[in-house]
Amino acid sequence: MSEETVLKAEINQKRDKPLIPVLLIIAGLLLLVINVFHIHLMGLLWPGFIVGTGLLMMWPVHKSTQEQRSRLSFLAIPGAMTIAMGALLFLMNLFGHYESMAYAWTLILAAGAAGYLYQRRFDEQDATSEKARGFIRIMVLSFMAMAAVFELLIFQSLGGWWPLLVIGLGLYLWVRESRSEVND
Repeated sequence: MSEETVLKAEINQKRDKPLIPVLLIIAGLLLLVINVFHIHLMGLLWPGFIVGTGLLMMWPVHKSTQEQRSRLSFLAIPGAMTIAMGALLFLMNLFGHYESMAYAWTLILAAGAAGYLYQRRFDEQDATSEKARGFIRIMVLSFMAMAAVFELLIFQSLGGWWPLLVIGLGLYLWVRESRSEVND
C-alpha cells in the first residue's frame, strides 16, 4: 500500500466518526422539542402497535414465492385490515376527529380486499380478483360520498367554506373538459 492510500483511509475514517455525536445531538434536540411543547409521544404513536401487528400478519404472504407459498398466507386479509385500522386511528388521534369513523370503516373493508389481492398475486387473473378490484373501487367511492355527506351536512366541519370547494370542483371539471375538447 502506498502512503497516499493509507492517508486517504485515515481521512475517511476521521470523517466517519462524527456520526454518533450528530445522532446524539439530533436525539437531544428531538427530546428538547418534545419536552418544551409537552408532546405526549405515546399518546401520538400508540396506533403504531396496531400497524406493527398488521405488518407481522402480512409477513408470511410477503415471504411467499410462486413456487413456495406459505400456509399462513391467508393472514394477508386481516393483516391489511389491521394496518388500515392502525393508520386510521393514527390520523384520527393526530387530528382529534374520531367521529370520522362513521364513514372511514369503508377503507378497512377496501384494505381487506387489497390484502386478498396481495395474497393471490401469483395466481392467474380470475373473476374473483376482478370482483375484488371492483369492491375496492366501490368502497373508496362510498368513503368519498359518505365523507362529503357527513363532513358537510352532519358534522359541518367545513362551515361556510364548502361552497368554495364545490365551485373549485366545478371549475376543475370545466377546465378538464375544455382541454379534452381541444385534444380531440
